[in-house]
Amino acid sequence: MKRVSRFIGRLRGKREGNLQAVAPVQVVTATAIETIHPLAHDLVGNDIQRWADKLGVASGPVDGVWWYPEGDGLIQAQQSGHWVGLHFHGGGYVLGSVKDEFSGFTRNPGFTPHVRITYCVCKTALEYTLSPRQADDTKRSFPVQILEALSAYHYLLNVLRISPERIILIGDSAGGHLALALQRHLLESGKMPTPRGLILLSPWCDLSVERDRLKGFLGSLPVEELWTPYFSPALHPPPSCWPPTLVYSGKDEIFATSISALVSQLRDAGANITTYEAVDILPRYKHDFLIHNAVERTWPDEVGKCWARIKVWIGTLASLEDT
Repeated sequence: MKRVSRFIGRLRGKREGNLQAVAPVQVVTATAIETIHPLAHDLVGNDIQRWADKLGVASGPVDGVWWYPEGDGLIQAQQSGHWVGLHFHGGGYVLGSVKDEFSGFTRNPGFTPHVRITYCVCKTALEYTLSPRQADDTKRSFPVQILEALSAYHYLLNVLRISPERIILIGDSAGGHLALALQRHLLESGKMPTPRGLILLSPWCDLSVERDRLKGFLGSLPVEELWTPYFSPALHPPPSCWPPTLVYSGKDEIFATSISALVSQLRDAGANITTYEAVDILPRYKHDFLIHNAVERTWPDEVGKCWARIKVWIGTLASLEDT
C-alpha cells in the first residue's frame, strides 16, 4: 500500500490555471490528473438514460490520468495535432485503478517506453466507477461507467477541443467492453462525432456467459439484458459506420470464442478490422497479456511483436477508410 500511495502522490499536482505535470514515474513519461465533469443529460442516448433513470444512476466528477512524453508539457502534447488515446482499464468492472501502478493501463509494461512511437503522443486513462460485486449499491451499477466514458470523450472534444479524427479508444478486457459500448452509443445516438479508431486488447465482449457473477454490475436490471447489444456485442451486428478497429488477444485465451464472434460480427457488417493473436505465451498469461510483467520478461519477442504491430496499425490509420 505504501508503494501505491507514493505512486498516487507522484501523480497528483496542479497545473498553472488548471493542472501541472508532476514528477515522472519513469524518465520518458510524465503523468497528471484532470477532473472530468458529468455530461449533460441531453447528450445521453435514450437507452442509456432509461437504464440510468431506472437505477437512479447519475455520474459525478471522475478523474482522468494523463500520460505523455517527458519534456513536452501536457498542454503541448494534447494540442500537438497527433493521436490522443482514451483508455479504459480491465478488471471485470470490479477491480483496477489507473492510479495504481499494478492496475489498469499503468500495468502495461511496454507502455511507458512506447508512449510516443507505438500508441499516441499522449493519452488519458479513465478512473471509472467500479461496480459492486452484489446488487447492494445500484448507484455504482451499469450504466454509470458508460456515462463516465461519455463524459471523458465529450471532455476531449469540447473542453480540450481535440478533433475526433485524432482520438483512439483503447480498452483491455472489461475496458474493451466499455470501449465497445461507448462506440455503439456514439453511433446510435448521433449526439457526438465518432473517434478515428479502436484498439481492443483481449476484449470482454459476451457478458451473457458470466451472468452468475454480474449481479452487482446489473443492479436491478433483469438478467436478460446481458444478451442485448450493449452487454454482449459479440452476439449482435454493430451500428453502421463502425470505425477501423484493431483486436489483439492471446491464442486460445479464455475469451477466444467470444472475441472470434465479435470479429465476425464486425467484418460481416463491413467494418475495417485487423486482428492478431499472441501465440507463444503460456495459457495462464494469454488473456490481457500486456498487463503481466512476467510476460514481458519471459516472452519479450512476443511483446515486442505486439507493440510493433500496433505501431504499424496506427501508422496506417489515417489512410484507412471508414465504412
